[in-house]
Amino acid sequence: MPWSEMIATIAIAAGMVLAFVAVVRLLATMVTHRTLRKTLETNPELAEGMVQKLMQRRESSGDDKLAIVLVAIGIAMVAAPIIAIDDRGIVRFAIGAALFPLLVGGALWLRFRAAERAKRRDGAE
Repeated sequence: MPWSEMIATIAIAAGMVLAFVAVVRLLATMVTHRTLRKTLETNPELAEGMVQKLMQRRESSGDDKLAIVLVAIGIAMVAAPIIAIDDRGIVRFAIGAALFPLLVGGALWLRFRAAERAKRRDGAE
């Protein structure tokens, strides 16, 4: 399979998956809004508690960690051959291989720092 067809196929598949995820999230939002509307119509006293539950900040499920790790590995996979190109020496291959844990660890560390700053900022408000 030529490179252009492979890249186009991967792009189309990724676009379809992203569209599916967006539609599922839209449906979940529609269900939530419909439930809230019904609660407001039938029992307005319960609606206030329901709105408070919806406004609470949720802890992330860790899905963002997976995305960060995959992006870091992708960057490492692109950068490693660029570093090791046209050199048969072991040092360049070692540097290229070191990109994987370096980028993954750095990405997760930055995510952790951003989450800590967000917690501190929310605590100050």
